[in-house]
Amino acid sequence: MSQVNKYADRAAYASDTYRLSTLSAVSLIAGDNEIIYDGVNVVVGKDAAATGDCAVYDKTAGAIRFVKGATLSAAQLPESLAPLAVVYARQGDKVLIVSLDNAINGNIQWAGPYEVALSGFDLTAGGTIVLKLGSDPVAAEVSITYTAGATLADVASAINATLKGGTPNYSSADYGGWAATAADNFVVMGSNTYNASRAAIAVVSGCTIRRTPEDINYQTTLTGVLIEGVIEYVRRKNGINSSFAGCNPEKFLQYYSANGTVPKSNVPLGSATIVNQASFETSEFCAELRAAYADYASYLFGEHMAEYPSAYGAMLRDGRTNTAKIGRLQFTDIYGQSKPCYPAAAAALEYGVAVEGATTGLEAGGWWLPSVEEVYLLMHDRVLTADDVERDPVNRTLARLGKTTCYGSGYYPWTSCECDSAREYSYSATIGLISNTNKHSKGASRPVSAL
Repeated sequence: MSQVNKYADRAAYASDTYRLSTLSAVSLIAGDNEIIYDGVNVVVGKDAAATGDCAVYDKTAGAIRFVKGATLSAAQLPESLAPLAVVYARQGDKVLIVSLDNAINGNIQWAGPYEVALSGFDLTAGGTIVLKLGSDPVAAEVSITYTAGATLADVASAINATLKGGTPNYSSADYGGWAATAADNFVVMGSNTYNASRAAIAVVSGCTIRRTPEDINYQTTLTGVLIEGVIEYVRRKNGINSSFAGCNPEKFLQYYSANGTVPKSNVPLGSATIVNQASFETSEFCAELRAAYADYASYLFGEHMAEYPSAYGAMLRDGRTNTAKIGRLQFTDIYGQSKPCYPAAAAALEYGVAVEGATTGLEAGGWWLPSVEEVYLLMHDRVLTADDVERDPVNRTLARLGKTTCYGSGYYPWTSCECDSAREYSYSATIGLISNTNKHSKGASRPVSAL
């Protein structure tokens, strides 16, 4: 930075034809008290870091510094500056950063599947096995027949065809999400469901069953370390305690203006019901809402966005603490291998950025799965698609670096916050919510950290 140019107003700044030729890095617009960073790959300290700036390790200085996002050019970034993360928010002196990529490629489950092993089939002669799926009073016996000379793969295929083809469809998450897979010496029966009563399995006849040493379904069981009770909520601006609340205004409005409820009775202020735009504007049951709010967007954001800042429920949980509690929990799977109980949190803990010859503090163990508050701050102001990336400082920087973006539509990052025995919180890019999601579902493990 060679100097600071000072201008009375924007007009004076714009009219200075010699500004860029001086290679000045900073211009101050005195009238608006606005700082503008000119030039390419302007490096600043933590005190000047803002949303969208790229955290880099400065090998020359031996410290973490920040490249102003608006000046970032990946092609011209010197080798001495190693990109680490992107700033997504500030909280006082603390700079919140998000990783340049997901912890793993593709989506990952919040909690791992429940599995048992079936064996003891008479493959030479063929036979019939009878399984009892579900617990009383929803338990049912299912018969599966396999032919003489069958392989374990054939048995697994017969099981899957029967479970998926029957009524009910036991491969559906509503009925246990059961699926069979052939291993070397047994058939694995795996369940992916939110429904604990449907995740039970027993053998009536035709084979034997072996369970894991823990024999715990982590998808339908409280972690035991994240919340004190059996459920934890988020709070909306209207005071409603709920398992979902608005996060990204643009996506939230886009969805509920068309898909909100058509009321059949009076909807008062402070209601949990979210009405659609047509009803808000014309329905006799929305008169109280129209009297309080000038338009639909004001109503939606004034009533149903998440309360932030909030001294309530899941918004108070700490992502780093949560991830440390569950990210290292392991169980012995049906193959006898040690596996994470909570894969998304484990992946965030394992994520790290290495800079050769340096220790930055952002190696593996320096990141975590965000809390509800952190994912709210991360996703609240994100544009929906790449078409608008230039007005989104976080995604603009990620895109310029060729890294994994986090648009407000089509992206589903997990939080480390538990809702209840079968659900936790995530950002729902279908609706623009902080929402409860089934633990067996798949989403993005996007690590965050703070400097």
